[in-house]
Amino acid sequence: MTNIDSVSASDLGSLLEDTFLERVLHFVETDSTNTRAVELLASDESLTTPCLVFAEKQSAGRGRGENRWWSAEGSLTFSLVVDFNQIGFSAQQKPLLPLLAGMAIVQAGESLIPVGDFALKWPNDVYLAGRKLAGVLTEVPSQAAGQAVIGVGLNVNNQFASAPEELKATCIALADRSGMMHDRVEVLRTFLQRFETLMKSFAAGDSFLDDWPRYCLLSGKKVTLRISYDQVTGICRGIDPSGALVLEVDGQTKSFFGGVVLSWE
Repeated sequence: MTNIDSVSASDLGSLLEDTFLERVLHFVETDSTNTRAVELLASDESLTTPCLVFAEKQSAGRGRGENRWWSAEGSLTFSLVVDFNQIGFSAQQKPLLPLLAGMAIVQAGESLIPVGDFALKWPNDVYLAGRKLAGVLTEVPSQAAGQAVIGVGLNVNNQFASAPEELKATCIALADRSGMMHDRVEVLRTFLQRFETLMKSFAAGDSFLDDWPRYCLLSGKKVTLRISYDQVTGICRGIDPSGALVLEVDGQTKSFFGGVVLSWE
């Protein structure tokens, strides 16, 4: 049986049997799984994909922009390296990848906590019971434009007693909501299987975005979005088929492909 308190390379090896992964790389500690994945793409042009880059501990986990991802023992921190052609996406559809990963996290979470009150915050966060559960960071390295790196930080069994003060009241782990510890490899396995199902359905013409309204944390709320050095405020009307955030600003509907959500109320 897998030890929920540690994940070994052999534990992860079982994922090659029943998920779409072709390669698994395990690190006890690294700075950032996304950084390590980008470095691998730069140094190994024949890197087999889809590839999982997993770390028990990240010393410099990255979020969007200048944000950092705080991780502790009991969380899941990993990156997926995927080839656009293999997964049926184009490079232009990159904005959809964090949305798809977020939906897969929600579905994996609901398999454990059916009434957990999960929500998706555009473009890359997953919430549980009003607190942040997971974050996604997607990158397309310039030296490997045909591949994407999808980094995920998911709170599973970790505790927030030693977390920075600003996180203690805003973050949550699956164990906090379920009241029990979870097998992290099984959580990861379920995520990968849900990700593959959503990916294949999308490639076949069925969009996972059809379920987005059920989970959208921002819909109907007044959202302030920072875009570079500017800010815009409007009422969220969901997302469009390309993955852009739709805001009603001064009576006009506008779509935004990037930006940082500063507030919503």
